[in-house]
This record gives sequence, C-alpha cells and structure tokens, in this order.
Amino acid sequence: MRRLLPTLLILGCLSARPLLAADPHQAYAEGTNQLYSLDFAAAEASFRFLVRDYPDNPDYWNALASTYWLKILYNQQKLNMESFSGKDRFGTMESKDSVSEAEEKQLRDTIDKALAVADAMLKKDPKNTRALYAKGASYATLASFEATIQRAWLSAARKAKTARNLHREVLKLDPNFNDARTTVGIYNYAVGSLSWGTRVLVGMVGLGGDGKESGIKDLETAAAKGTRAAVDAKMLLIVVYSREQQYDKARKLLDELHAKYPRNFMLEMSKASLYAKMKRWDLSAQTYRQICEKIAAHKDGYERMRIEKVYYELANSEFQAQKFDEAARTFTLVTSGATATPSEKANAHLWMGRMSDSRHDRPDALKHYNAVLGLEVDSEIKSDAQRLIRKPFGSP
Repeated sequence: MRRLLPTLLILGCLSARPLLAADPHQAYAEGTNQLYSLDFAAAEASFRFLVRDYPDNPDYWNALASTYWLKILYNQQKLNMESFSGKDRFGTMESKDSVSEAEEKQLRDTIDKALAVADAMLKKDPKNTRALYAKGASYATLASFEATIQRAWLSAARKAKTARNLHREVLKLDPNFNDARTTVGIYNYAVGSLSWGTRVLVGMVGLGGDGKESGIKDLETAAAKGTRAAVDAKMLLIVVYSREQQYDKARKLLDELHAKYPRNFMLEMSKASLYAKMKRWDLSAQTYRQICEKIAAHKDGYERMRIEKVYYELANSEFQAQKFDEAARTFTLVTSGATATPSEKANAHLWMGRMSDSRHDRPDALKHYNAVLGLEVDSEIKSDAQRLIRKPFGSP
C-alpha cells in the first residue's frame, strides 16, 4: 500500500506570458505536456503564470503542486518502475530521502492554496463536483508526497483515504466523472494487495478498501474514459500490470505513452526494465542501447540522463544474457564514468570481480574487490567485497 498509494503523475520563458493570458486551457495543456515530458522547469513556469492570472482555479494550483512533488521525486531518483517493485521498501539502491525545508514548504503552501480555493467553491455549492475533485486531488498529492518522499506511511494512508472518499462523493454525484476513478482505483488496489494480516490491521484503523480487482477495474475505466486523469491512470496501470505480471498490457501502455511523450525517457527506461522482468534480456539490452544512442545524440532531451546509469542497467542485461565479454566492457564504462555514483561503481566492480573469479583470474578479481573498499558506499556492499576477497566467487 505504501508503495502504491502515490499517484504516478509523471524552459518556460517570458514570451509565453501573452499566450497564457489569452488561452488558459491551451496553457494548461502545454504545461501538462511539459510535466509528462519531465521538463519540470518549463512546467513550473507555465503553471506559475496560470495561478498568477487565474488564482481562483484549484486545478492550476494542483498542477503546480504535482510539478513540485514529481521534481523532488525525480531528484531523489525514485521516479522509476523499480521504486514501485520492491516488496518491503520504496525506492532503489540509488534513491535518496533528503528534501529541503524550502522545497517542502513550497509544496505544502501550494497544496494549502488549492484546498482553500476548492473549499471556497464548496462553501457556495457543497455539491460542486469540480471543487470536490480538486480537493481530492490535493489530498492525493499530499499523500503521495508523504509516502514517497517522507515515508510517513500512516499519515499518507489517512490522506489517501480522504482523497478516495472525496472522489467517491464525486462519483455519487456524477457517475460519468471517470477521472475520479483513478484515486479510488489505486487506493483499492493498494489495500487489496496487502497481506491478510496487514489488511486486518489496516481495517482496524478504518483504512479498508473494496478489493484489488475492483481497483484495477476502476483504473482501467479511468484510463479509457477519463479526460484530465487518463494519462495518470495509464501510468499507474503500468505499475499495476507489472506487479500482476501482465507484462504485455504494461508494454502496450508504455509504447502508447512514449509515442505521445517522446521526451519522457523514463518511459523507455521502464520498457527496458519490463523486458528484464520478462527475462527477455536481449530486448532489454537492445532498448538500453537505444537509450544510450539518444543520450549521445542529444535526441528528445535524453541528454538529461546520466549515461552511466543506463550503462549499469545495460551491463546487467548483458550479464543475464550470458554475454559476459560485452557485460565486462559495459561495466568498465560505469567504473570509469565521470558521473557514475559510488554505488554504481562498486556494484560494477563486484560483478566484474565475480566474472574474473569465474574465469579463474584471481588477481583481476581481487583488483575489483579491493576497488570497492576504496569507495564511499554502505557497509553491506563493502561486506560483500570483503567476503569475496576471503573466498572466491563460486568456490564451495
């Protein structure tokens, strides 16, 4: 639940100012496209213009808040499929949890503004579905922030329940308001995915849901019939289908969204990761190579990625495909890379050492294991290296 409650929402210039004033709907669509393309600075600029010119529209404040949240998530290296795949934690070995007080205040202040505007609308008309939806979206973003950024699971779950309840109310008033099914669906899927014992405990504090299958059905309806949240629903379904091992469905959605947002390189990275889950190592490696080519060519904004991150994943796929010489060459690009993280370098050295041990080249293996000890990485990685120094990989 704590990994799935988040809604997966995935260079402004002054010359855009007249357009925003003249056509807010077009400006909102442009900002949304920028956000889904991971152009956070441009999206923030677009939505800032909108909240300045149209401060009484809660949708614009919510869009700005979503931009802040996703930018933090991206900077923490959690905006990827792997972050949602673990059984016991959210994130990956490269993920960080740090967020500045200024960033958190900026996000919370923006959500507070969205809530205040929505509440003002509801004071005039308690059955205003647009305002109820906006209020639910604010709580959903807040829940997502507290779950993914702060790992405050119980607080996030309560806010997610509030979002779910508000969007349930929207659907009672207007059953065709299918965007509201996104929040309802992911909440029900998350709760339904918990173990039996955990569901009992969750139910005791009033956080029960309607079941996993009901959640998937709502997400599919939102993806097919929604308007403003259809893309969000599809992104969530990619995670859900992957967890449910419905890989072909996930791949089709990835292809559809990447065709629409070619600058969103995380979609293509997710496709490569999905092939790895399917153990289609050849296709996984092929996709990672295509990404490397785009980074080198500065195509579709892919140069925003660290190429060593892609090299590391490529080498893993080559290794799993038993193309050990290719894997060794690619791991070398990681260990010598200018922007590779210490963890990436350390794990690359470990794999290269294991491959050397498998070839009975003990001196080369020791060279790699000792290199790990000189890097600033967590103690678990260093313990692996020390263990392999004492005892060769593959020895009885």
